Order: sequence, then C-alpha cells, then structure tokens
Amino acid sequence: MIGRSPAPLRIHHLTRFLCLAVGILFSLSALTAWGQSPADSSIGPTVDHTKTSKFLKTYCAECHGPDTQESDLRLDQLQPDFSHATTASTWIEVMDKINLGEMPPEGSTMPSSDEAASVADWIASELRLAERTKLSAQGRVILRRMNRAEYANTVRDLLKLNFLPGESPESLLPPDGTAEGFDKVSVALMLDPSLLDKYFEVAQRIADSAIVEGPPPFPTEKMRLEMEDIAENRAIHYLCATPGIECLEKAIVLMQGSTRSYGVMKYPGLRQEIPIEGMYRIRVRAWGEPGEDGQPVVMRVRQDHPSADQQLLLETEVTETPQVYEIVVPRDPKCGEYNVSIVNETGFQLSSRVGNDIRRLQQKAGEAKDFEQVMRLQSRQQMENLTWGKPNPDAADRTKLRKLVVDWLECEGPLYEQWPPKSHETLFFRGEAAEENEPYLHDIFARFLPQAFRRPVTPDEIDHVVALCQGELDAGESFHDAVRTGLVAVLCSPKFLYLSEPSAAVDKRPLDDWELASRLSYFLWSSMPDEQLFDLARAGKLRDPQTLAEQVDRMLADEKVTGLTNGFGAQWLKTGEFRNFMPDARLYRAYDEKLGEAMVRQTLAFFDQILRSDESALAFIDSDWTMLNERLARFYEIEGIKGEAFRRVSLPPGSPRGGLLGMAGVAMRGSDGNRTKPVNRGVYVRDVLFNDPPNPPPPNAGEVEPNIQGERLTVRERLVQHQQIASCAACHRTIDSYGFALENFNVIGQWRDQQDGEDFRGRNAPPIDASGTLPNGKAFEGFVQFKSLLMEQDERFARGLAEKMLVYALGRPVEPGDRGLIDELANQMQQQNYTLSSLIRGIVLSDAFQTK
Repeated sequence: MIGRSPAPLRIHHLTRFLCLAVGILFSLSALTAWGQSPADSSIGPTVDHTKTSKFLKTYCAECHGPDTQESDLRLDQLQPDFSHATTASTWIEVMDKINLGEMPPEGSTMPSSDEAASVADWIASELRLAERTKLSAQGRVILRRMNRAEYANTVRDLLKLNFLPGESPESLLPPDGTAEGFDKVSVALMLDPSLLDKYFEVAQRIADSAIVEGPPPFPTEKMRLEMEDIAENRAIHYLCATPGIECLEKAIVLMQGSTRSYGVMKYPGLRQEIPIEGMYRIRVRAWGEPGEDGQPVVMRVRQDHPSADQQLLLETEVTETPQVYEIVVPRDPKCGEYNVSIVNETGFQLSSRVGNDIRRLQQKAGEAKDFEQVMRLQSRQQMENLTWGKPNPDAADRTKLRKLVVDWLECEGPLYEQWPPKSHETLFFRGEAAEENEPYLHDIFARFLPQAFRRPVTPDEIDHVVALCQGELDAGESFHDAVRTGLVAVLCSPKFLYLSEPSAAVDKRPLDDWELASRLSYFLWSSMPDEQLFDLARAGKLRDPQTLAEQVDRMLADEKVTGLTNGFGAQWLKTGEFRNFMPDARLYRAYDEKLGEAMVRQTLAFFDQILRSDESALAFIDSDWTMLNERLARFYEIEGIKGEAFRRVSLPPGSPRGGLLGMAGVAMRGSDGNRTKPVNRGVYVRDVLFNDPPNPPPPNAGEVEPNIQGERLTVRERLVQHQQIASCAACHRTIDSYGFALENFNVIGQWRDQQDGEDFRGRNAPPIDASGTLPNGKAFEGFVQFKSLLMEQDERFARGLAEKMLVYALGRPVEPGDRGLIDELANQMQQQNYTLSSLIRGIVLSDAFQTK
C-alpha cells in the first residue's frame, strides 16, 4: 500500500529540481535528437478528387466561381490539400453546407441526394486521412511515455508493491490523452512540467511506502464481538427491542435489519476499530433458517465508507449449519463500523415505528434482559395495530420468515504479507544487517536500474544516482532516506517514464531484444517484462520467431494478461462510457449501483473469457453463452447463479443475451437516462464491431427531441420524422438501422416488447418495432435476424478488429502502408477460427511490430 511518511524537505526540493530539469530537457529534445519527428512524415498520394471537382463546378461555381465569390469564397480552384489548415477549413465548410442542405441554395440546379452524400463522404474521409497523416511517422513507432495504467503496473511489478483502492498511481495521476480511441498512441502522451511535478509527488508516496523503518506502525490485532455482549452494552440495548430482531442467549436473529460492530470492537489503545489503511480480515459465524417460502437465506456484509464502490464487502447464501464466513478487504479509518444484515428480497417489512408506550416497555425489558417480554411486546405491537401503518398479518407468525442467526463478528488487521515488505527487500537485498556505505548504494542501484530502465545501463547512469544518494548521506540523512531519494529520482526519470527505442537513422531498423521485450510486455500486460523475457533478451534469443511465438502463448496464459483486458478490451468496447448517464430512478427502479458495476464487469469478463479460452471473437457478435454473476443473472431473469464472481453461463433457448449487443451495459450507454438513443447505439455498432465510425454530424444538427406535451411518439417515430430533413437523411440511413435493431432493450438494458420510459406505461404502450434495413440492402424483422446479418459480415469484423488492435499494439495510427498487413491479419484470423490469439501472434511476428 502507498502511505505517507515525513521526509526531509531539502531532499524533496533537490530531487524535484533534478527531475523537472532533466524531464523538460528530455521532452524538448527527444523527438528531434532521436530522429522521430512526426512533422517529417507523409502518407502518400491523395485520393483523386475529379468527381468532387466536377460537383463544385456544376453546382457551386455560379456563386463561388471566377465571376462571383459570395462570402469571399471561391471553390472552382479549391485544391485537395487537406494538410493546409486554411484549405482544410474551407473543405469543412463545404461539407457542413452540403450536409445541412444549404448548398447549393434554393433555386439553383440541385444535385441528387446520392451525389451530395458522395461528396460529403469523400471530404470526411480526406479529413480523417489528413488527421492520421498529421499523427503518423511513416510507419514508425515514435517515442512515448507510459500511460498511467502502465506506470502503476510497472511500479507494482518492479517493487512487488500492492496498492489499496484509491492509492494506486493510476488513481493519483491525471487522465491520459487519447488518439484513435486509445491511451497508447504516442502523440497523445507527451510530458510537460506540470505532469512531471505530479510524477514527483506520486514517486514520493511510492518511496515512502516501499521503504519502511523499524517494526510495523500498528501490529496485527484481532477484535471480536460475541452477540451475547450486545445485551451487556447499555448503549445498544434498543437492538433487542427492534421489530424483526430477536436476541437469544448467545446469538442474534435477524428477520430484517442488521447488527453491526457498534464501536465495541476498538483497536487496543485507540478509540476506533481501524487504526490505519490496510488489508483486514472480517469473519462472521452465522447460519440460516429458511422460511415458509423455502428460499435460501442471504447474508450481506457492508461497511460505512464515503465511496459507494467500497461499501459492499460480501453477499452470500448461508447454510443451515453454523459456518464461519471470511473475507479479506481493504479498510481505512474512514470506514467506521461494518454491519451484517439479512437480504429480504420478498419486500416484507416489519414496522419499526411503534407507539411510544410500547417502545418504553420494550426498552425496559431489553435493559432487564427479559427477552421473552421483548418478544411478547413485539407480537402485541403487531397484533394490536399499534404501528403507524397497517401491520403485516404474517408478522405474528414468525415461523414463516427467513432468519439469519449471527453468533459473532470479528475483525483482524492490519494484515501484512511480511515485514519488512517485499518492496523493502527488493531494494535492500542484503538485509537490515548489511553495512550501510557507498559500495552498498552502488550495488543496490546496479541491481535496480536495469530492471527500472528495462535494459542494460551504463556505469555513468549508476554513478549519477549513487552520487545523488551519497549527497544525502553527506548531509546527515539516514541510509534509508538516501535510498528513498534515489528511488524518487529513478521513478520520475524519463528513462523510466518513456518506452525508449532510440534511433537517429532515417531508415527503419530492427528492434533489439531488450526493446522487443518491452514492446511485447506493454502490449500484452501493460507492464514491464518479467525475468524470463529479460533472460531471453540478455541471451539475444527473443527475436527468434519460434521463441517469440512461445512467449506470446506463455504471456497470454499469465494472470497479468488482465492488463490487455483492462487496456485494449475496455477501450475498444468503451466500457468506461456505460454509466455516463444515471437512469431515472422513478422510471427504472430495477437499477442500482451494484447492477451498474456488474454491467461493466460483464463486458470485461466476456472479453477475458474469449481471450483466455481461445474462443472465436465472433462471439462478440453472437454467442450461446455469456458471463454472469448473481446480481446480473437476477436482472436477466436467469436462475441458478449465486455469488459475486462472474462465470461462464450457457444461455437458455431464446435468450437475447448472447454477444456484446445483448449486454445491458451497451444498451445503457446508448441511452440518456430517460429514453433510448438509436443513433448513439448505431454509431457504437459501426465503430466497435467494424471500426467504421460514421462521418461527424454537421454543426447544429441537433438531436431527436423528447415528446412535447400531448404527443405520444416513440423514439423511432421521432427519428423517422428527423430523417425527413433532406440534410439528415444521407447520414441517418447508414446509422439508424443498427440502432433500431436494439430497441427491444430499454434504457437499462431490460428486454421489452412494448415502449417504456418517458410517457409510456401500461398495456396501451405501443409495441416495439425493431425492424430495419442495413446499408447493404438486407432487411431484418428483429434483433435475432439482425445479429445473423452481422455474422455474415465476418470479414468486415475481422478487418476492423485487426486495425484496432494494431493501433493499440504499435501506439500509432494505422497508415496506408499497413493495408497489406491488415489484410494478412484478417485472413489469418479467418483461417484460425477468429481467435484473438491468432491476431496477437500475427501482430507480434510482423515487421511492423519488430522494427523501429
């Protein structure tokens, strides 16, 4: 975990100065000194614009030609030079006027809608090409720094350091820039002085946590609350008088409500239970008594915490025989108490709003430990209708109710894997008894720097860091503080932050084994190479094709491949956008934060399963299985799934949940919290599945408006009206059908056959129309037929996926020169069951991946 400890101010200022100075110089000189300036690149010949030139002369020259230049705009001599800012802005104006139907003006000779759309599409494609040209480097991968996820993963693996929620460098560093949909592209990952300053702060925290002094600040302690202690505590005697809770001699029975640690479980010598942030073991001894409905008893363990995503700790079925349920979770002093409750899914509630007289009698009975009297009063309260609301007739017979019986609660922590931690041992490899002198400093960084810089280092590089540390020792600082200073300097050095592949040559060159090891590991793991890759690089064997293919297979089987899931998978599938809009709580009551989390996790788990099991990537279009946990399965009305963990589940016949487009998260992304947005969903399908995003809409294109008072038009009907605008039809005809096909999924992804949300409720709501015609002319009647038509476009899908992953792997845009490679990768996928592993191997073994 990362923590804070005081360090000498002088050290911090010195190291900060050195980091900023070196970083700024490096950033200013890196692109030019290393011969990698993107400004020198070009992509090749521009597409022939004869057709567009003829269009402009026919329909535009009358107002914008040699004789007349309305608005000082002349188009008959407009050149297809989209790299020139002024010329490009003129083309953008032409495209926007065509899309808006403002050019040619009314009364002029008018082009057909197909002619206008063709010219607008050509301009848009040329603008995209020019943008990629601007970002390109003639097929070469230019120098880039690690993004924040890679930085966090590298620190984790370099120092064997685990992070608590909210304490990872990924959480502490500012968001990275993106290009081409990914935060891996070089031109979006520059390094400026303000970011270097943030890197320094994060490096300080890492160094303070990685290097420790003396014994743990708080030893591990175990605190237990036996339920019989509740009756002994006068501050909480009310619990036994609460409807829905029974106090037995040595246990407490929950029919509703919860029991908690009550501040009784305090760390020795402190006023709170949690003395410091860290990992804690929570244990509960409990069992269940099923009620009349025969349903299992579900126990939930929660903690007080300001962050909603850290509140739920455990939710599980309990057996009828006593068992100890255990979880190890991060906790901190902000957590306060934790509580154990029974999950009541039937909606049954015992009223807690009792009459004052009965409440006083119950209080006295609780203080006297007269539990029989407490229960008698509770029954009287329900039978005599002394609550503010009408009592539930089932409340008098509690044999019908499910019960959770809790014996004791226990919290143990803070937990330490070892002390000193592995991070400390990684640096001080000779142990605490070693002589603390300059030769030891030299040996420490002679071992550490090659790992941190991911290559062999020079004696000067080692001496530079050692001299910095020795300066601290000479100034009277401790040996540990001196090494901290060296560690901070290393962690904010450009040689650590950048994935360095230096080259001053004009021509491409092969990567050396060290560079190839890093490019491979940051592609598949989003982290530094491990020792096996370093060993192969050291021996000069990694470039051997068979060895490289074997390493790809090994790395894909490693747990660190979650870096590819959380990096490429999350950004390709846009899971970070699933919860951009919060569903209207009044209209969509089935939604809660836990469900929203499960929606995101399902999509990532689906990608991870396809990757690890070498499944066909066509499963993203359609499949007879999906990934579910209990919360999401309940939402999808699929039975038999228990627990928080996601697992592969075969779908029942007729289920619409197969593939990416059947996932609730995708549906919610294509909504605004109140209504579905078919255009947004259609853009998602084209972009994600086929890497074919539509042209950007013209300015002031607007959106499909909500129903005005008195109207009851569906979103589809309003969108069809929108399409009647001539300037809108050309774009929408290539987008809307993809979105209409998903209309059976409402705002939160529930399947519906009738409209819901907005003003639509009840039996009279209009039926869903999910039919449409794809741009290729093939029609479908609903979601099932739609997916079958998408499956026919498997080659298009493979090409789009190959383009996306190539951008991610190389950290640069796809260029015209990559066309042959992309064709080869797509063909290879088709021949090998469209697996992600075949695509990955093809990329890694390509010249593009192995050259600089």
